[in-house]
Amino acid sequence: MNLPSVFKGNRKYYYALSIIFIAVILLQYFQPKPINWNRTYNKKDKIAFGCYAVFNLLENTYAPFIESNQQDMYNFNEANEEAGQTLLVINDQINFSKLEVKSLFEFLKKGNTVLLCANSFGKSLSDTFNLNLELNADYSIRSLDSLLKKPAFEISYTQSKNNILKTYTYPAVAVESYFSKIDTELFTIISENKKHKPVLLEASIGKGKLVLSSLPDVFGNVFIVNNPNRNYVYTLLSKLKNKTIIWDEYYKTFGKEQKGIFYFIFSSDALYMAYSITVLGLFFFMIFELKRKQRAIPIINPLQNSTLEFVDVISRVYFNSNNHKHIAEETIKYFYFDVGKKFHVNTNVIDEEFYTALSNLSGIAIDKIKILFNYCENLKNALSLTQYDLLELNDRITNFKQQSIR
Repeated sequence: MNLPSVFKGNRKYYYALSIIFIAVILLQYFQPKPINWNRTYNKKDKIAFGCYAVFNLLENTYAPFIESNQQDMYNFNEANEEAGQTLLVINDQINFSKLEVKSLFEFLKKGNTVLLCANSFGKSLSDTFNLNLELNADYSIRSLDSLLKKPAFEISYTQSKNNILKTYTYPAVAVESYFSKIDTELFTIISENKKHKPVLLEASIGKGKLVLSSLPDVFGNVFIVNNPNRNYVYTLLSKLKNKTIIWDEYYKTFGKEQKGIFYFIFSSDALYMAYSITVLGLFFFMIFELKRKQRAIPIINPLQNSTLEFVDVISRVYFNSNNHKHIAEETIKYFYFDVGKKFHVNTNVIDEEFYTALSNLSGIAIDKIKILFNYCENLKNALSLTQYDLLELNDRITNFKQQSIR
């Protein structure tokens, strides 16, 4: 039974399975996507708490130029010397270091405006401005319908002329936080909730203006697109009009970038002090070292191995003295010592046992070994020798070493 015949007999089942498979895919593709409730506050996100709608309203409405910032407050301020700018920082939480707070003041004193909008501010910001934020948890959430429809909190501007609506009511899907403690000498209350707790503050610092908001959710797309509460944000943005509006994308919970090494050093008082001392020390070192004159480094020739020259001189002294007998005795003595050390035999007793052992260890015939050692013994007993006898002795010893297997 081949495959085509099997398909032919069960064709209707295969068609049914194919239709079901395609239907499941289409159903999954076209069914409504679940709502993404992530609070990104990103200018490109069209989700409920993205800020796509607000960002696209800024240009030509609240400023002729719109820019984006991808740096921390320190690096942003260092690279920016202009005035007449507005920086918008919107996130669920904003945690500035001491160095960033210092840079914030410098940026404001240049004549710029900054909006910091978050449900909670870090320790440095809270301590600097004597602030305290609290989260409103007086209401309960039981269903999605409650999230979207049940009123949770109301806010309004303190000046009635700014309230297009009497009050702005937000459902439980929005998070409410308010300032429970503020510095009344520095800040002016611009907006408050129905319990008269401030949610929007304004302060003049140098030539600039600082605005603090505890409700970042009001900037979300869900409350801007076709929602009457959008007028609350429009009124707030009208207070921030400037030549250039800079939208911050660095201080976001999602997509935060890695900070640089200098930020890490300058954010710590101890590391900053160590860095300053090191730079100052190097500066003084360079100044005083410039006074020193460079001296030429002398060239030292390496030591030469004079061993071969020494041996050559000694051998010439022996040879020129014509004491061939003494040279032969020393040569034979060294040869015997070398044989005893290499083959582990006793050269003090030259007998048949010695010849046999040396022949087995060296691989040289026993007759040749007897001839060599007899020749050496004859030279030792001779009364006098010539230079030819020395040359013959050297040749025989060299032949023995070359023929030996060890």
